[in-house]
Amino acid sequence: MLSATHIQKLFDSGDHGRMIGCLAQNGAALPLPLQARLSQPAAAIGLGLRRLCELIYGPTSLSRAMADTLIQSQLPDGTFAGCVDRDPLTTAAAAAGLAASLREQQADMQSPSAESLDRALIGLAAMQDDEGLFRHSDDRTEQDRALTSAFVLFLLARLPRFRESIRFAELMTWFDERADRLDEDTAQLYHMASLDDPTHETYSPACEAIAA
Repeated sequence: MLSATHIQKLFDSGDHGRMIGCLAQNGAALPLPLQARLSQPAAAIGLGLRRLCELIYGPTSLSRAMADTLIQSQLPDGTFAGCVDRDPLTTAAAAAGLAASLREQQADMQSPSAESLDRALIGLAAMQDDEGLFRHSDDRTEQDRALTSAFVLFLLARLPRFRESIRFAELMTWFDERADRLDEDTAQLYHMASLDDPTHETYSPACEAIAA
């Protein structure tokens, strides 16, 4: 099992590729075609922070340090340093980590984490194409874009602020119309993202505020 102590060691060493590998080995939904891109620093830290918040109740010095690292690496357009170009996977993974830390901290909307999350969601919205799919230079085919977009949905679909920040209806319509033609990895991620009506999840006051 990937423990908080192990996450601490991987974070301190900056071994981002190993962080992703360990998360995948411990059951995280990380399709192999996406793992190299998710080994970018902000993506690995975001997913590591998300897992840490699942393991430990309440804020810790490690969760604060990981959130601070994400905030400090954010670029003016809401994306994160360390990528060759803007990547929705990295931005979504960082946003998922920040959202988890906000739930953990019961933070208010004026906190740096909340402001960083809001900028990340704006950055994600700017990476949607005309059909609502998220785009990146590595996603050369429609199947590539679908896998990327399904992973973004898997991470963030239950966050009200995400649904309000992007063209959510267009994105869901695209998937609904092609549900029987998705490859296995994409279909699994989309299924996990849409198992429940996202409005039925219980949120902390901080995340309810993010929806406003």
